[in-house]
Amino acid sequence: MTRLLYISVLILCIFTSFMLYILSYDSKNIKREIAQIKTFIETEKSDIETLRAELSLLSQPDRIQHLSNQFDLELEPVNVTQIRGIEDIPLKPANKVMDELIQRSLIGYAGEQ
Repeated sequence: MTRLLYISVLILCIFTSFMLYILSYDSKNIKREIAQIKTFIETEKSDIETLRAELSLLSQPDRIQHLSNQFDLELEPVNVTQIRGIEDIPLKPANKVMDELIQRSLIGYAGEQ
């Protein structure tokens, strides 16, 4: 009886040590992945800051005016009357083929009742 108990405790210890090894290995992998993701995030933040700086540089009014004069674009300042709302944008014309298909399907559906 005691031999069976000792053997079962030994097997349990071996199993537990094996599971702890697996958990330790997995936690190291997860730490490595977290470090890689943090590095990637920092790189992306740096890229975003660089792009914002470039946008700021490229959209300077003096630079745009110089380019306009250089290429004879004759750009003028935007008037307040040129600024519109989203509701002022005209709707795209409907597709005739789609409209016919919808009408056929509605007629066919109404006819089945």
